[in-house]
Amino acid sequence: MTDSRNSSASSRRTIKQLASLGLVAIAYFALTIFVLHFLRPEQDALRRPTSDYAVGPYGWLMTSAFLGMALACLSLAAGLYRGVSEPARSRIGLALIGGVWVVGLLIAAAFPIDLEGASRTTSGTIHQINGPIGFLSLTIGVLLISLGFRHDEKWSALHRPTLVLALAMLALSIVNGASIRLGFGYPGLGQRILLAIFVTWFVLTAVHLRRRRETPGKA
Repeated sequence: MTDSRNSSASSRRTIKQLASLGLVAIAYFALTIFVLHFLRPEQDALRRPTSDYAVGPYGWLMTSAFLGMALACLSLAAGLYRGVSEPARSRIGLALIGGVWVVGLLIAAAFPIDLEGASRTTSGTIHQINGPIGFLSLTIGVLLISLGFRHDEKWSALHRPTLVLALAMLALSIVNGASIRLGFGYPGLGQRILLAIFVTWFVLTAVHLRRRRETPGKA
C-alpha cells in the first residue's frame, strides 16, 4: 500500500515537472519571437515567416527558439501521456505534437530558410518542404488531443476552449496555405497568429496538467 502511494506521488511529481518545464520552454519561445520583431525590424512580419529571423543578425536566437519550442512540446506530450486517462488519450495526437512536429522543429533549426530574393539552396529547400508538414502535424495533433479531452471527466472542462482554439488553428492553416499558393494576403501575419493561438492552447493545457492532483492509471 505504501509502495503504491509512493509510486503515485512520484508519478504526480513527474507530471508536474514535465508541465512546468513545458511552460518555461514555451514562454522562452514566445518571448524570443517577440523580442526578434524589435531586433530585426527590417523583416516583413506581415508577409514573411518567423523562420527568416534565423538568417542574419541574431539568427542564433531564432535557432534557440526552435529548440525551446521542441523541448516544450516534447515535455507536454510526455506529461499528457502520463496525465490523461486511456480513453481520452490520443496517441496519434501526442505522436504528431511530440514526434513529427518536434522533429520538424529540429530540422528547421538545422536547415535555415532562404530569404526572399536570395539564391535557392539545399538548406532552404529542405526548410520549405519541412514547414508545411510540421504545421499540418501540429494542427492535427492539437485537434485530436482536444477532441480526446471530452472522454476524461477531469479534462472535460478544458475540452471546449481547447477545441475552439484547435479549430481556429485549422482555419488559419487553410487560409495561410491558400495565401502562399495564390500569392496574396499576409501569410507572415497569419503564421504569427497561428503560433499565438497554439501558445495559448499550450499554456491552458500545461497549466491544467500541472494542477492535476490525481494521475489516472495507464493502460
